[in-house]
Amino acid sequence: MTERRKLLILFATLAGILLSALDGTATSTAMPKIAEQLHGTGSLTWVTTAYLLASTVTIPVYGRLADLHGRKFPLLTGLTVFLAGSALCALTGDMPQLIAFRTVQGIGAGALMTVGMTLVRDLYPPEQSTGLARMQTLMAGLMVVSFIGGPLEGGLLTDHLGWRWIFLVNLPVGAAAIAVVAALVPHRRPEDRDTGRFDTAGVALLAAAICLILVALGAEHTLALLPAGAVLLVAFVVVERRADVPIVPLRLFGSRTFSAVTVAGFLFTAATTPAGLFFGLYFQQVRGYGATAAGLMVLPLMAGMLTGNRLTALVVLRTGHVKGLLAAGAVVVSAASASLVAIDVLPAWLAVTCAGLIGLGTSPAMGGIAIAAQMSVSRRDTGAATAGLNLLKQLGGSTGLAIGQVLLGAGSIGTAIAVVGAVGGLAALGAVLAMEDLDVMPARLATR
Repeated sequence: MTERRKLLILFATLAGILLSALDGTATSTAMPKIAEQLHGTGSLTWVTTAYLLASTVTIPVYGRLADLHGRKFPLLTGLTVFLAGSALCALTGDMPQLIAFRTVQGIGAGALMTVGMTLVRDLYPPEQSTGLARMQTLMAGLMVVSFIGGPLEGGLLTDHLGWRWIFLVNLPVGAAAIAVVAALVPHRRPEDRDTGRFDTAGVALLAAAICLILVALGAEHTLALLPAGAVLLVAFVVVERRADVPIVPLRLFGSRTFSAVTVAGFLFTAATTPAGLFFGLYFQQVRGYGATAAGLMVLPLMAGMLTGNRLTALVVLRTGHVKGLLAAGAVVVSAASASLVAIDVLPAWLAVTCAGLIGLGTSPAMGGIAIAAQMSVSRRDTGAATAGLNLLKQLGGSTGLAIGQVLLGAGSIGTAIAVVGAVGGLAALGAVLAMEDLDVMPARLATR
C-alpha cells in the first residue's frame, strides 16, 4: 500500500473518530435552545445519556466483528448508521424523537473509535516510529477535542446557524469518509479468526449489564441498579467461557499486561475526569469569572496533555519502553490533584499550573496504554483488545464523574478533584507496576 493511500485512509478514519468525539459533548452547550424548541426540559439529560449508552454498549461488538470479518465492513456500518442517526436528529420534531435518534447515532459511533483506532494500528504499527508518533498524536488530539472542541462547536453552531447544524455538519464529512473507506480500505478477513456460532447471548448480557451500570452511576437514586449490573456481568463471564466465538475472548486476560493495562486505563480516566469537567466550573461559580475566562483556565490542562504527549512519543522512541512513563504519569496526576484540595487559597496562576501538571501526568496514558494493550495480545485479538480498553475507559470516566459529583455535593470542587485524582492516580500506579515492561522496538519484537 502506498504512503498516499495510507494517509487518505488515515484522514478518513480520523474524521470518523473526530465526529464521534465531537458529538459526545457538542449538545451540552445547545441544551437551552433544544429545550426551548422541543419543549422537553425534563428529559434533557437523556440527549447525552442515550448517545453515551448506545456508543459504549456497542464498543465490544464492533471490536470483535473487526477481528472476525476485517476492519472495512464494521467501520462502514458504523459510519452509515452514525450518519443516518445524525440526519434523523437534524429533522426531529420533539424530544422523544431526538433521544431515539441520538441512540441510533450512538450505535454507529461505537464503531468509529474502536475500529478506527484498530485500523490506524494496522496502517502504522506502534513498533514503527511513525506508527508510535501518529498514535500518540491522535490520542492527544481526541482528548482535546472531546473536552473543548465539542462544547465550542455546539455553542458556535447553535448561536449562528441553529442547533440542528450540530448534526448536519456530520453529513458531508462522514460521506467523504465513507467514500474513502469503501474505495481504499481492503477487505481482508483474518485467516486465524475464531470460527463458530456468534455469541448473541453474550452480547445481550453485556449490553444489559453496561446499561444498568452506566445508568446507576449517572444518578444517585439509581445506585440500586449496580448489584443487578454486577450479577449480569457474572452471568456474562459464565456464557463467555462456553461460547464458540465469545464477544470478549477471555484468553485476553491470560496476559498479565493486558489485564493490568486495561485496569490502568480505567483508573487514569476516572482520576482525571473531574479535573477536566470541574476546573473551569470552579472559576466561574466560585471566583466569579465569566464563561469565556473560565474556559480559558482549562487550557493549561490541555497544553499539559499536548506537551506531555510529544515528550512521551520521543522518550518511547528512544527507549522502547512505556511502563516507566506510565508510572511517572500516575505519580504526577496524584500529586498535582492532591494539591488542588487547597484551591480556594491558591493564587490563580498556581491553580492552573497544577491543572497543567495533571494534563502532563495523564499524557503518557493517552497513547501509551493503547500501545501496551495492543502489543500484549496476538494480532487476531487486536480489535477486541482495543474495544476492551475503550470500554473500560468509558466506564472509568463515568465512575470518576459519579464519585466526583458525590464529593461535590458533600464538600467543594477542590475536594472532589483532589480526592478522585489522588486516589485514582495511586491506584493507577499500582496497576502499572503489575504490568510487564514491554519493549516496542522492532528488533526485540521479532523474537517475542
